[in-house]
Amino acid sequence: MSEHEPAFLRLQRDFARHLRDPAAAPAPAGLPERGLGVYRYAVHANIERFLADNYPRVRAVLDEAGWDRLVRDYLVRHVARASAFVDLPREFLAYLDSLWAPDPALPFLRELAHFDWLETLVGADTRRLDLDGIDAQGDLLRGVPVANPLLVQVTYVWPVHAIDTDYQPVEPPPQPTRIAAFRDRNHDYGFLDLNAASARLLDAVCANRERSGRELLILLAGELGHGGLEAFIEAGGTILARMHARDAILGTARR
Repeated sequence: MSEHEPAFLRLQRDFARHLRDPAAAPAPAGLPERGLGVYRYAVHANIERFLADNYPRVRAVLDEAGWDRLVRDYLVRHVARASAFVDLPREFLAYLDSLWAPDPALPFLRELAHFDWLETLVGADTRRLDLDGIDAQGDLLRGVPVANPLLVQVTYVWPVHAIDTDYQPVEPPPQPTRIAAFRDRNHDYGFLDLNAASARLLDAVCANRERSGRELLILLAGELGHGGLEAFIEAGGTILARMHARDAILGTARR
């Protein structure tokens, strides 16, 4: 900070430091304590409400004291870089990545926060679902299945979709958790918990432009070394139908 900085800028900086960290940064001289108290409360309360709204699962697994410490540490130490309101939730993940000291009692917290953020990510996607050229009732095995373009797949170490106040594992399960998050035709957020085979099938659908669902399942059976081809195709058709029912798959391409 330059020694030639105008006095009003120094006052603003000192005021902001105090509001972020009242315990360490004294308030500028001459400001009434009653007004300062209102501002201190408002800054903390607004940040707390914003984080609770965007990270409800993280909020749920922390008690009042733990949540308050996390919010205060974020407010004190993290310098947000976002220039748009919709990007602000990502700042909390940046804080967890760079400044947060992981809690051994909550080893899943970073992934749980990312799972919370997926809803914001999908909801903020400005694209609209374009159903032109798609037969919503098409045969998913005979036709070319079309994946929802507003879909994101993420693999986690922890079973983030199952963690809540009653289930907080301290050791990760042997198998990773595969989540497909998306926005459906009603503009509602949804996600699917996938196993390795169904995740690979959805990956294949997302990358596919020409093969039928049956052809994709034949290729997948070869990849997995599955012997009973027709049984595999029948089971795969059921999985495709379930994805379609949730709008992870929108239908088949019209020819």
